[in-house]
Amino acid sequence: MQALAWATVRTFFVYLLSLPCLMVSVHAGQLEREDVSRQLDGRYTIGEVQTDMRAYPVFTPAEETADGKPKLIGYAFETVDFTNLRGYSGKPIDLFVFMDLDGRFLKINLIDHTEPLFLSVFSHAKLVAFAAQYVKLTFHHFIEIHGPNDPTVHIDRNVSLQGVHRGTITAKAIDRSLLAAAAKVARAKLDPSVLDHTPSWYFSGPGGASAVPAGAVPDKTPEPVAPVAGNTSREPIVTTYAPTPSAVAGKTETAASTQTKKSDLDPLPGKTAAKPQADTPAVPETKVSAYHPSSALPEPAELETRRDQLERIQHMDEDNAGRQEWLQVWQSRRVDIAVLLLGLVILTTGLIAQKRMSATDKRLRVLRSAYLVFTVGFIGWYAQGQLSIINITGAMESLSSGGDLSFLMNDPITVILWVFVAGTLLVWGRGTFCGWLCPFGALQELISLITNAAGLHQRRLRASLDGKLKWLKYGVLATILVSLFAAPSIARVAIEIEPFKTAISLYFDREWPFVLWALSCLALGVFVYRGYCRYICPLGAALASLNFLQRWSWIPRRQECGTPCQSCRYKCEYQAIEETGKVDYSECFQCLDCVSIYQDPKRCLPLIKQTKADKTVIPVHAVKEL
Repeated sequence: MQALAWATVRTFFVYLLSLPCLMVSVHAGQLEREDVSRQLDGRYTIGEVQTDMRAYPVFTPAEETADGKPKLIGYAFETVDFTNLRGYSGKPIDLFVFMDLDGRFLKINLIDHTEPLFLSVFSHAKLVAFAAQYVKLTFHHFIEIHGPNDPTVHIDRNVSLQGVHRGTITAKAIDRSLLAAAAKVARAKLDPSVLDHTPSWYFSGPGGASAVPAGAVPDKTPEPVAPVAGNTSREPIVTTYAPTPSAVAGKTETAASTQTKKSDLDPLPGKTAAKPQADTPAVPETKVSAYHPSSALPEPAELETRRDQLERIQHMDEDNAGRQEWLQVWQSRRVDIAVLLLGLVILTTGLIAQKRMSATDKRLRVLRSAYLVFTVGFIGWYAQGQLSIINITGAMESLSSGGDLSFLMNDPITVILWVFVAGTLLVWGRGTFCGWLCPFGALQELISLITNAAGLHQRRLRASLDGKLKWLKYGVLATILVSLFAAPSIARVAIEIEPFKTAISLYFDREWPFVLWALSCLALGVFVYRGYCRYICPLGAALASLNFLQRWSWIPRRQECGTPCQSCRYKCEYQAIEETGKVDYSECFQCLDCVSIYQDPKRCLPLIKQTKADKTVIPVHAVKEL
């Protein structure tokens, strides 16, 4: 009966994990014309959405122009309507962008995201601040994202932006989504002179040559419409980042928050945007040609063909840029990757030579404790290699919406660990990760070793209660997977049952409810050996449900195991050995304690009996005196 129940559960979760192959959803923008007006504080006249793309023309109100007629000053759009680039969650990040006719970003708002590390108000503000750094930048800048503690720096056309702590993939997704979406709008709507000689890859074809056809022109200037009701204040304040001078060759300017009035941002008829003052960013000026008919323009059919060619080049360049981007990340982390690979080689060697590694109890304790410290310290807190159920849900969401897994390539440590875990799942089962490579699990075990040394020992649960509690983690996993598609808002909350990002990714630097939950999970391990891992962890449940892929029963067993010997079963802290002596590999954490007992003539009952049988008995006879 238990075997049948386990087979049913396993089939159910395999079906859930393959669900993305059966589902395809489409992400679309959320904002209508009135919403766009509100995003811009009601300061401008918003035109109708364009027929060829979801971009809204933005006009200066008629009363603010010299001739009393609204003038086109730029376009507003959402990035999710133009690009499907993924964040760490596997879903696109939606930004509202207001771009002028020079390709300069005048306003950027973060509309929506599901990035797991940035869902709280405090952490969400970090992404808002990161996106705000792009205000007043243009396509004429080379943009690089540096560390979270590095200042924003402008040197001519080169810009270094301040990254986001533990948000490399998220920051890069924002960067590429913003520029890729803006590029598509600019290519279709702005004057070609704005796009010429642009250093960004978003307008470059093979070899770096300009991908803008020589005769290409934007669509016809949209007609202005009546203003949309909203805030009509004429002097609102817009927060931007203006550099202040620094002493780097006399050219470096470091970003500092400043307030810029609307008149400094809005190009009015007959004049360009206000030139920067001494303490404003050195943004290269680009003269915008007027929109007017010309007999030299290509025919519509020819223009459409050129745009189709440009679209193909655009997609090719986006893919190439994505590859170049993550290759640079892998190159920059080559030392971390080398250390991780060395650690994995050592672990693999130890598991292959399991008997030698666990020849004595003392040797096993020393080697295992040292590796657990490596897992927590290097893999977890330093290299940020904590695998998570978020990796699985992110991959599922990306695949279900027609995307791929390329967004994960910006995190080389995670990719390498997942490849290793997938391979070892076939050989040793889920225990390779859960027992050796999970930083949070390793932290629990190290705390248990400390409390044991202090005289506080974990309680062993009754076998019946332990068996029932182990089903709990599958219920948690089912809740997350089902709600992922049926109720995404519930899934976001349910995922928080995993304390990994609080304890490992964010070093407990988070809002108190999350910290309290993470500490509670660690405290549970003080009383019940690795209680969170055994009874609650959804990632452990996901790996256990795939444990049927394991092909070998690699832990050595004897005929006497189970009958009559129960030594290994009673000593197994994970209670993963059945009364028959069979190892339940779906619950085994590969601690190798049973392998150590198997070789110990003082703890293994069959070896104890064999030792006694091998002893030669010499009879003693009395010697008579002569």
